[in-house]
Amino acid sequence: MIRSFDLKVTAAQRALDAVYNSKASKHHTGSILGSLPSRLSKSQENLDLKLSETQESLDHLIRERHRLQIDLLSQRSALGRRSALNSPTGNLPLDLWAQIFLLCLPDQDFIIPDPLQAPLLLCQVCSSWRTVATNTSFLWSNLSIRQSWRRHIWKSSLESWLTRSGNTFLQLDISITANNVDDHIFKLIVSSAERWYHLRISVTDQLLRSLLNRRMPNLHTLEFSSTYPIASLVIPNAHIPSLKSVSLLTKPLFIQPISLPWTQLTSLSSVCWLNVEQHLDIIRKCPNLEVYHMAVIHIDGDPHSGHYTPLVAERLKVLEIVACLRRVMGEVLSRLKLPSLIELAFEVPNESPEWVITSWPEAHVVSLIERSSCELTKLCLQGVDMSDEEMLNTEKLIPTLKSIEIL
Repeated sequence: MIRSFDLKVTAAQRALDAVYNSKASKHHTGSILGSLPSRLSKSQENLDLKLSETQESLDHLIRERHRLQIDLLSQRSALGRRSALNSPTGNLPLDLWAQIFLLCLPDQDFIIPDPLQAPLLLCQVCSSWRTVATNTSFLWSNLSIRQSWRRHIWKSSLESWLTRSGNTFLQLDISITANNVDDHIFKLIVSSAERWYHLRISVTDQLLRSLLNRRMPNLHTLEFSSTYPIASLVIPNAHIPSLKSVSLLTKPLFIQPISLPWTQLTSLSSVCWLNVEQHLDIIRKCPNLEVYHMAVIHIDGDPHSGHYTPLVAERLKVLEIVACLRRVMGEVLSRLKLPSLIELAFEVPNESPEWVITSWPEAHVVSLIERSSCELTKLCLQGVDMSDEEMLNTEKLIPTLKSIEIL
Protein backbone atom coordinates (compact mmCIF):
# COMPACT_ATOMS: atom_id res chain seq x y z
CA MET A 1 0.00 0.00 0.00
CA ILE A 2 2.76 2.41 0.85
CA ARG A 3 4.42 1.67 -2.44
CA SER A 4 1.29 2.36 -4.31
CA PHE A 5 0.87 5.67 -2.45
CA ASP A 6 4.35 6.77 -3.38
CA LEU A 7 3.59 6.21 -6.97
CA LYS A 8 0.50 8.32 -6.77
CA VAL A 9 2.44 11.11 -5.04
CA THR A 10 5.05 11.11 -7.81
CA ALA A 11 2.38 11.23 -10.45
CA ALA A 12 0.69 14.07 -8.65
CA GLN A 13 3.99 15.88 -8.41
CA ARG A 14 4.53 15.47 -12.07
CA ALA A 15 1.12 16.82 -12.80
CA LEU A 16 1.77 19.85 -10.59
CA ASP A 17 5.15 20.43 -12.29
CA ALA A 18 3.54 20.24 -15.70
CA VAL A 19 0.95 22.83 -14.74
CA TYR A 20 3.67 25.12 -13.36
CA ASN A 21 5.88 24.70 -16.36
CA SER A 22 2.96 25.43 -18.68
CA LYS A 23 2.23 28.69 -16.91
CA ALA A 24 5.88 29.68 -16.87
CA SER A 25 6.21 28.98 -20.63
CA LYS A 26 3.19 31.10 -21.48
CA HIS A 27 4.57 33.91 -19.33
CA HIS A 28 7.99 33.74 -21.09
CA THR A 29 6.45 33.71 -24.58
CA GLY A 30 4.33 36.71 -23.77
CA SER A 31 7.37 38.51 -22.48
CA ILE A 32 9.28 37.86 -25.73
CA LEU A 33 6.40 38.97 -27.98
CA GLY A 34 5.96 42.08 -25.93
CA SER A 35 9.59 43.23 -26.47
CA LEU A 36 9.76 42.46 -30.24
CA PRO A 37 8.27 45.80 -31.55
CA SER A 38 10.72 47.72 -29.45
CA ARG A 39 13.65 45.83 -30.82
CA LEU A 40 12.45 46.14 -34.44
CA SER A 41 11.96 49.87 -34.00
CA LYS A 42 15.46 50.22 -32.66
CA SER A 43 16.90 48.21 -35.57
CA GLN A 44 15.06 50.45 -38.03
CA GLU A 45 16.49 53.51 -36.34
CA ASN A 46 19.97 52.03 -36.63
CA LEU A 47 19.42 51.30 -40.32
CA ASP A 48 18.09 54.82 -40.93
CA LEU A 49 21.15 56.22 -39.23
CA LYS A 50 23.49 54.10 -41.33
CA LEU A 51 21.58 55.04 -44.51
CA SER A 52 21.86 58.70 -43.62
CA GLU A 53 25.59 58.35 -43.06
CA THR A 54 25.94 56.43 -46.32
CA GLN A 55 23.97 59.11 -48.21
CA GLU A 56 26.23 61.82 -46.79
CA SER A 57 29.29 59.85 -47.87
CA LEU A 58 27.79 59.35 -51.35
CA ASP A 59 27.00 63.06 -51.70
CA HIS A 60 30.54 63.86 -50.67
CA LEU A 61 31.96 61.43 -53.23
CA ILE A 62 29.74 62.89 -55.97
CA ARG A 63 30.93 66.41 -55.15
CA GLU A 64 34.52 65.24 -55.11
CA ARG A 65 34.11 63.49 -58.45
CA HIS A 66 32.58 66.64 -59.99
CA ARG A 67 35.50 68.73 -58.71
CA LEU A 68 38.03 66.26 -60.10
CA GLN A 69 36.21 66.26 -63.44
CA ILE A 70 36.41 70.06 -63.63
CA ASP A 71 40.11 69.94 -62.74
CA LEU A 72 40.71 67.31 -65.41
CA LEU A 73 38.95 69.36 -68.10
CA SER A 74 40.88 72.43 -67.03
CA GLN A 75 44.19 70.58 -67.23
CA ARG A 76 43.34 69.15 -70.63
CA SER A 77 42.38 72.59 -71.89
CA ALA A 78 45.64 74.05 -70.61
CA LEU A 79 47.60 71.24 -72.25
CA GLY A 80 45.68 71.83 -75.48
CA ARG A 81 46.51 75.52 -75.42
CA ARG A 82 50.17 74.81 -74.76
CA SER A 83 50.24 72.23 -77.54
CA ALA A 84 48.54 74.68 -79.89
CA LEU A 85 51.12 77.32 -79.12
CA ASN A 86 53.90 74.85 -79.88
CA SER A 87 52.13 73.44 -82.95
CA PRO A 88 53.08 74.74 -86.41
CA THR A 89 49.39 75.20 -87.18
CA GLY A 90 48.66 77.06 -83.93
CA ASN A 91 45.11 77.15 -82.69
CA LEU A 92 43.61 78.43 -85.95
CA PRO A 93 40.81 76.41 -87.58
CA LEU A 94 41.93 74.16 -90.42
CA ASP A 95 39.71 75.92 -92.96
CA LEU A 96 41.48 79.19 -92.14
CA TRP A 97 44.85 77.52 -92.66
CA ALA A 98 43.56 76.26 -96.00
CA GLN A 99 42.68 79.84 -97.01
CA ILE A 100 46.15 81.03 -95.97
CA PHE A 101 47.77 78.27 -98.01
CA LEU A 102 45.71 79.25 -101.05
CA LEU A 103 47.17 82.77 -100.80
CA CYS A 104 50.65 81.23 -100.93
CA LEU A 105 50.13 79.86 -104.45
CA PRO A 106 52.26 81.48 -107.18
CA ASP A 107 50.62 84.18 -109.27
CA GLN A 108 50.35 82.09 -112.43
CA ASP A 109 47.49 81.12 -114.70
CA PHE A 110 48.62 77.51 -114.34
CA ILE A 111 50.95 76.15 -111.66
CA ILE A 112 54.18 74.51 -112.78
CA PRO A 113 55.20 71.98 -110.07
CA ASP A 114 58.20 73.35 -108.20
CA PRO A 115 59.49 72.10 -104.80
CA LEU A 116 60.52 75.68 -104.00
CA GLN A 117 56.98 77.03 -104.45
CA ALA A 118 53.55 76.26 -103.04
CA PRO A 119 51.86 73.87 -102.88
CA LEU A 120 54.83 71.45 -102.91
CA LEU A 121 56.87 73.72 -100.65
CA LEU A 122 54.12 73.69 -97.99
CA CYS A 123 54.39 69.91 -97.75
CA GLN A 124 58.06 70.15 -96.72
CA VAL A 125 57.71 72.41 -93.66
CA CYS A 126 56.42 69.86 -91.13
CA SER A 127 53.96 66.99 -90.81
CA SER A 128 51.15 69.30 -89.66
CA TRP A 129 51.50 71.59 -92.66
CA ARG A 130 51.81 68.61 -94.96
CA THR A 131 48.56 67.16 -93.60
CA VAL A 132 46.71 70.44 -94.11
CA ALA A 133 48.19 70.96 -97.58
CA THR A 134 47.55 67.46 -98.92
CA ASN A 135 43.97 67.56 -97.64
CA THR A 136 43.18 70.97 -99.16
CA SER A 137 42.00 69.90 -102.59
CA PHE A 138 41.83 73.44 -104.04
CA LEU A 139 45.62 73.72 -103.72
CA TRP A 140 45.92 70.98 -106.33
CA SER A 141 43.15 72.06 -108.73
CA ASN A 142 45.52 73.96 -111.03
CA LEU A 143 48.34 72.31 -112.98
CA SER A 144 50.60 72.89 -115.97
CA ILE A 145 51.51 69.57 -117.60
CA ARG A 146 54.69 70.12 -119.61
CA GLN A 147 56.60 67.89 -121.96
CA SER A 148 59.77 69.13 -120.26
CA TRP A 149 58.97 67.05 -117.16
CA ARG A 150 61.49 64.26 -116.72
CA ARG A 151 59.93 61.06 -117.91
CA HIS A 152 60.55 59.06 -114.72
CA ILE A 153 58.63 61.56 -112.54
CA TRP A 154 55.65 61.96 -114.86
CA LYS A 155 53.59 59.12 -113.49
CA SER A 156 54.14 59.64 -109.75
CA SER A 157 53.92 63.45 -109.86
CA LEU A 158 50.82 63.57 -112.04
CA GLU A 159 49.08 60.79 -110.15
CA SER A 160 49.76 62.38 -106.73
CA TRP A 161 48.65 65.82 -107.91
CA LEU A 162 45.38 64.59 -109.39
CA THR A 163 44.66 62.41 -106.34
CA ARG A 164 45.14 65.34 -103.98
CA SER A 165 42.78 67.48 -106.06
CA GLY A 166 39.93 65.25 -104.86
CA ASN A 167 36.66 66.07 -106.61
CA THR A 168 37.36 69.74 -107.35
CA PHE A 169 37.09 71.22 -110.84
CA LEU A 170 40.46 71.32 -112.63
CA GLN A 171 42.34 74.01 -114.54
CA LEU A 172 44.91 72.32 -116.77
CA ASP A 173 47.50 73.59 -119.22
CA ILE A 174 48.59 70.65 -121.38
CA SER A 175 51.66 71.41 -123.50
CA ILE A 176 52.98 68.33 -125.30
CA THR A 177 54.46 68.57 -128.78
CA ALA A 178 55.71 64.98 -129.03
CA ASN A 179 53.86 62.74 -131.44
CA ASN A 180 53.82 59.84 -129.01
CA VAL A 181 52.73 60.13 -125.39
CA ASP A 182 53.10 57.37 -122.84
CA ASP A 183 49.80 55.50 -122.75
CA HIS A 184 49.65 55.49 -118.96
CA ILE A 185 50.27 59.25 -118.81
CA PHE A 186 47.54 59.87 -121.37
CA LYS A 187 45.09 57.73 -119.39
CA LEU A 188 45.94 59.63 -116.20
CA ILE A 189 45.23 62.96 -117.91
CA VAL A 190 41.91 61.97 -119.46
CA SER A 191 40.75 60.12 -116.32
CA SER A 192 39.91 63.53 -114.87
CA ALA A 193 38.00 64.78 -117.95
CA GLU A 194 34.70 65.04 -116.10
CA ARG A 195 36.32 67.55 -113.73
CA TRP A 196 37.93 69.76 -116.38
CA TYR A 197 36.76 73.37 -115.98
CA HIS A 198 39.47 75.39 -117.73
CA LEU A 199 41.60 73.72 -120.38
CA ARG A 200 44.50 75.23 -122.33
CA ILE A 201 45.86 72.91 -125.00
CA SER A 202 49.08 73.08 -126.99
CA VAL A 203 49.47 69.62 -128.49
CA THR A 204 49.79 67.87 -131.82
CA ASP A 205 46.71 67.56 -133.99
CA GLN A 206 46.38 63.84 -133.28
CA LEU A 207 46.66 64.26 -129.52
CA LEU A 208 44.24 67.20 -129.62
CA ARG A 209 41.52 65.05 -131.14
CA SER A 210 42.18 62.24 -128.66
CA LEU A 211 41.93 64.63 -125.72
CA LEU A 212 38.69 66.26 -126.83
CA ASN A 213 36.97 63.10 -128.01
CA ARG A 214 35.22 62.49 -124.68
CA ARG A 215 32.58 63.94 -122.40
CA MET A 216 33.68 67.06 -120.55
CA PRO A 217 30.43 68.02 -118.77
CA ASN A 218 31.95 70.79 -116.62
CA LEU A 219 34.29 72.37 -119.17
CA HIS A 220 33.67 76.13 -119.08
CA THR A 221 36.75 77.62 -120.76
CA LEU A 222 38.69 76.13 -123.67
CA GLU A 223 41.90 77.72 -124.98
CA PHE A 224 43.88 76.60 -128.01
CA SER A 225 47.58 77.46 -128.16
CA SER A 226 49.60 75.99 -131.00
CA THR A 227 52.21 76.94 -133.58
CA TYR A 228 50.36 74.93 -136.22
CA PRO A 229 46.88 75.45 -137.69
CA ILE A 230 44.14 73.11 -136.53
CA ALA A 231 42.56 71.00 -139.23
CA SER A 232 38.81 70.53 -139.29
CA LEU A 233 37.76 69.80 -135.72
CA VAL A 234 34.25 68.90 -134.57
CA ILE A 235 33.44 68.80 -130.86
CA PRO A 236 29.93 67.39 -130.29
CA ASN A 237 27.72 69.72 -128.29
CA ALA A 238 26.75 66.83 -126.01
CA HIS A 239 30.41 66.51 -124.94
CA ILE A 240 30.69 70.15 -123.78
CA PRO A 241 27.26 71.26 -122.51
CA SER A 242 28.78 73.85 -120.13
CA LEU A 243 31.26 75.49 -122.50
CA LYS A 244 30.97 79.30 -122.42
CA SER A 245 34.38 80.70 -123.33
CA VAL A 246 36.76 79.89 -126.22
CA SER A 247 40.11 81.53 -127.00
CA LEU A 248 42.54 81.05 -129.90
CA LEU A 249 45.79 82.30 -128.40
CA THR A 250 48.17 82.06 -131.37
CA LYS A 251 48.00 83.64 -134.82
CA PRO A 252 48.20 80.44 -136.92
CA LEU A 253 44.93 79.24 -135.42
CA PHE A 254 41.95 79.98 -137.64
CA ILE A 255 38.57 79.69 -136.01
CA GLN A 256 36.68 78.63 -139.13
CA PRO A 257 37.76 74.94 -139.18
CA ILE A 258 36.57 74.44 -135.60
CA SER A 259 32.97 73.40 -135.01
CA LEU A 260 31.79 74.67 -131.63
CA PRO A 261 28.45 75.08 -129.83
CA TRP A 262 28.27 78.68 -131.02
CA THR A 263 24.87 79.47 -129.55
CA GLN A 264 25.98 78.76 -125.97
CA LEU A 265 29.20 80.80 -126.10
CA THR A 266 29.34 84.05 -124.10
CA SER A 267 33.03 84.86 -124.66
CA LEU A 268 35.17 84.43 -127.78
CA SER A 269 38.69 85.61 -128.46
CA SER A 270 41.01 85.18 -131.43
CA VAL A 271 44.34 86.75 -132.33
CA CYS A 272 44.17 85.36 -135.86
CA TRP A 273 43.83 88.13 -138.44
CA LEU A 274 40.41 88.06 -140.15
CA ASN A 275 38.62 90.64 -142.26
CA VAL A 276 35.51 92.51 -141.15
CA GLU A 277 33.06 90.18 -142.91
CA GLN A 278 34.59 87.08 -141.33
CA HIS A 279 34.25 88.62 -137.87
CA LEU A 280 30.65 89.61 -138.54
CA ASP A 281 29.86 86.02 -139.58
CA ILE A 282 31.25 84.79 -136.26
CA ILE A 283 29.18 87.31 -134.29
CA ARG A 284 26.06 86.21 -136.17
CA LYS A 285 26.66 82.60 -135.11
CA CYS A 286 26.91 83.60 -131.42
CA PRO A 287 23.62 85.26 -130.37
CA ASN A 288 24.56 85.05 -126.67
CA LEU A 289 28.03 86.53 -127.06
CA GLU A 290 28.92 89.06 -124.33
CA VAL A 291 32.68 89.46 -124.85
CA TYR A 292 34.46 89.44 -128.22
CA HIS A 293 38.14 90.03 -128.96
CA MET A 294 38.96 90.43 -132.67
CA ALA A 295 42.08 91.04 -134.77
CA VAL A 296 41.00 92.78 -137.98
CA ILE A 297 42.69 93.28 -141.32
CA HIS A 298 41.43 95.42 -144.17
CA ILE A 299 40.71 94.02 -147.62
CA ASP A 300 40.61 96.51 -150.49
CA GLY A 301 37.58 96.33 -152.73
CA ASP A 302 35.18 95.05 -150.06
CA PRO A 303 31.87 94.48 -151.94
CA HIS A 304 29.89 95.34 -148.81
CA SER A 305 31.56 98.71 -148.33
CA GLY A 306 28.88 101.39 -148.10
CA HIS A 307 26.01 98.92 -148.60
CA TYR A 308 25.01 97.26 -145.36
CA THR A 309 22.55 97.14 -142.51
CA PRO A 310 24.25 97.24 -139.11
CA LEU A 311 24.42 93.85 -137.41
CA VAL A 312 22.62 93.87 -134.06
CA ALA A 313 24.39 91.98 -131.27
CA GLU A 314 21.93 92.33 -128.41
CA ARG A 315 24.05 90.89 -125.60
CA LEU A 316 27.55 92.06 -126.53
CA LYS A 317 28.94 94.06 -123.58
CA VAL A 318 32.68 94.12 -124.22
CA LEU A 319 34.28 94.62 -127.65
CA GLU A 320 38.07 94.58 -128.10
CA ILE A 321 39.45 95.50 -131.53
CA VAL A 322 43.06 94.98 -132.61
CA ALA A 323 43.89 96.60 -135.95
CA CYS A 324 46.96 97.98 -137.66
CA LEU A 325 45.01 100.82 -139.26
CA ARG A 326 42.71 103.31 -137.59
CA ARG A 327 40.23 103.26 -140.46
CA VAL A 328 39.71 99.50 -140.00
CA MET A 329 38.47 100.18 -136.47
CA GLY A 330 35.97 102.63 -137.92
CA GLU A 331 34.82 100.03 -140.47
CA VAL A 332 34.04 97.54 -137.71
CA LEU A 333 32.11 100.04 -135.59
CA SER A 334 30.06 101.28 -138.53
CA ARG A 335 28.84 97.72 -139.19
CA LEU A 336 27.50 97.08 -135.70
CA LYS A 337 24.64 98.02 -133.39
CA LEU A 338 25.37 97.12 -129.76
CA PRO A 339 22.62 98.14 -127.30
CA SER A 340 24.31 96.44 -124.30
CA LEU A 341 27.85 97.74 -124.90
CA ILE A 342 29.60 99.03 -121.75
CA GLU A 343 33.31 98.56 -122.56
CA LEU A 344 35.25 99.29 -125.74
CA ALA A 345 38.97 98.67 -126.33
CA PHE A 346 41.25 99.59 -129.24
CA GLU A 347 44.78 98.30 -129.78
CA VAL A 348 47.29 99.17 -132.49
CA PRO A 349 50.16 96.61 -132.34
CA ASN A 350 53.72 97.93 -132.23
CA GLU A 351 54.50 96.43 -135.67
CA SER A 352 51.96 98.81 -137.21
CA PRO A 353 53.17 102.00 -138.94
CA GLU A 354 50.44 103.84 -137.03
CA TRP A 355 51.54 102.66 -133.59
CA VAL A 356 51.19 105.44 -130.95
CA ILE A 357 50.71 108.09 -133.63
CA THR A 358 47.17 107.37 -134.79
CA SER A 359 44.21 108.83 -132.94
CA TRP A 360 41.26 106.81 -131.77
CA PRO A 361 38.11 106.63 -134.00
CA GLU A 362 36.13 109.17 -132.00
CA ALA A 363 33.46 109.96 -134.59
CA HIS A 364 32.69 106.28 -135.22
CA VAL A 365 32.42 105.59 -131.48
CA VAL A 366 30.00 108.47 -130.95
CA SER A 367 27.96 107.30 -133.93
CA LEU A 368 27.87 103.74 -132.55
CA ILE A 369 26.65 104.99 -129.17
CA GLU A 370 23.91 107.10 -130.74
CA ARG A 371 22.85 104.28 -133.06
CA SER A 372 22.86 101.65 -130.29
CA SER A 373 21.52 103.80 -127.42
CA CYS A 374 24.11 102.10 -125.21
CA GLU A 375 25.76 103.40 -122.04
CA LEU A 376 29.50 103.10 -122.57
CA THR A 377 31.32 103.28 -119.22
CA LYS A 378 34.90 102.23 -120.03
CA LEU A 379 37.31 103.02 -122.86
CA CYS A 380 40.73 101.35 -123.21
CA LEU A 381 43.43 102.49 -125.65
CA GLN A 382 46.74 100.76 -126.37
CA GLY A 383 49.16 102.01 -129.01
CA VAL A 384 46.66 104.79 -129.71
CA ASP A 385 47.29 108.47 -129.09
CA MET A 386 44.90 110.69 -127.09
CA SER A 387 45.81 114.16 -125.92
CA ASP A 388 44.53 115.72 -122.70
CA GLU A 389 42.29 117.99 -124.73
CA GLU A 390 40.84 115.01 -126.60
CA MET A 391 40.26 113.22 -123.32
CA LEU A 392 38.27 116.14 -121.92
CA ASN A 393 36.31 116.37 -125.15
CA THR A 394 35.59 112.63 -125.04
CA GLU A 395 34.17 112.92 -121.54
CA LYS A 396 31.80 115.62 -122.79
CA LEU A 397 30.76 113.64 -125.87
CA ILE A 398 30.18 110.43 -123.85
CA PRO A 399 28.67 111.52 -120.50
CA THR A 400 28.20 107.90 -119.33
CA LEU A 401 31.97 107.29 -119.53
CA LYS A 402 33.51 106.59 -116.10
CA SER A 403 36.99 105.36 -117.02
CA ILE A 404 39.58 105.93 -119.75
CA GLU A 405 42.68 103.70 -119.72
CA ILE A 406 45.66 104.53 -121.92
CA LEU A 407 48.33 101.82 -121.96
